[in-house]
Amino acid sequence: MSHLFYKFLVFTILLTPLAVFGQTSDSASAAQEARIWADVRKPYFKATVDDSLFVVNNSNFPFHYDYYTRAELAGFMEQMFFNARIGDIVGPLFLDGYAILYKVIEFDSTYRMKASQIFLKPEGNTAKDTANAVKKANKIVKEITKGLDFAEAAKKYGADEASKKGGDIGWFGEGLMVKEIETPILNGKRGDVFVAKTPFGVHIVKITDDKVKEPHGRIKVIPLMKRIGEP
Repeated sequence: MSHLFYKFLVFTILLTPLAVFGQTSDSASAAQEARIWADVRKPYFKATVDDSLFVVNNSNFPFHYDYYTRAELAGFMEQMFFNARIGDIVGPLFLDGYAILYKVIEFDSTYRMKASQIFLKPEGNTAKDTANAVKKANKIVKEITKGLDFAEAAKKYGADEASKKGGDIGWFGEGLMVKEIETPILNGKRGDVFVAKTPFGVHIVKITDDKVKEPHGRIKVIPLMKRIGEP
């Protein structure tokens, strides 16, 4: 599986507020204040009919929505979010010095996809280098069209670890892939081969199976955020 092909959303969740500050009396006090802040606001955040106004009056950040797919979350984070129901309050969670409550607004569908790739790394960082890599990619596509096996082409031309295994990157969830690659896969069909430019280089991508719909694959939430240690 090539790390060049994926984007990741990383959560640095701290399981306890005390971990934010260490074991001092001030840190313990700030942690307790953050917990009280969250516990007091939880029922009111759940009950309010004006989420925007509630966030304006109670959050250090402006009102906005966050969207997460199952693929972007891991372990207990996925369980907490996707075991919740619409209207539930998830948290408090503690992230980068903030206590955060999330109000669940809705769920919608996403897709799982399967593909293989041949990654070509341009020789330099100039536009000409990229153009040369695209030109090479188009020539390889022509070879594949004429009968060259994609896996063999990956082993022959590819410049990443996936190429040694024939380019197969397996199944992946919507939201993990860079858009230059994900969008054509979502709009394509099994067997399609296309060339994509990304910030990492040039990719020849083959869609190796039909996308599969996940009805409960993405969650929409409203965050309520409090900077820990501030009044």
